[in-house]
Amino acid sequence: MMVALALSTLGGGCPAAEPPVPPSAPSAPAVPAAPVAVRRAQLQGLQGDVKVKRAAGDEWLPAQEGMALFENDKVRTVAGAGAQIVFTQGSVVSLGEDALISIAETRPRAGQQRTDLTVLKGRVDAELADPTHQSLSVTTPAATVRAGREIVFQ
Repeated sequence: MMVALALSTLGGGCPAAEPPVPPSAPSAPAVPAAPVAVRRAQLQGLQGDVKVKRAAGDEWLPAQEGMALFENDKVRTVAGAGAQIVFTQGSVVSLGEDALISIAETRPRAGQQRTDLTVLKGRVDAELADPTHQSLSVTTPAATVRAGREIVFQ
């Protein structure tokens, strides 16, 4: 009698409609999330034919006023064209005609906001909003210029 009573108590604790929960299977290895693209700048003051090539793209797209720019994006102007690239911390780079630049990957530096730019062709004029807390690095195929004040690079 006691055994029957014990079995009946165990059976009452688990309704017949619910199947037993199987032991958990080993989970698959976690796949790291893709890094989120961080906006570095935006285009303003477009004049003439200006194109943008995304870091992950193969085609040159027509630039649009206010278009966001990310690391490794390229901007190209043709004869008679120009544009301003306004970086998130306030630095402004003006592209002259027939220019090709790339928004470089920026390595953060403690206490200083950096802007890194690669000029592959043409002329750029740059101005820092706050030279005491900002720096600009302009790299070309032949040289690198770092500045903490207004620069003109040709």
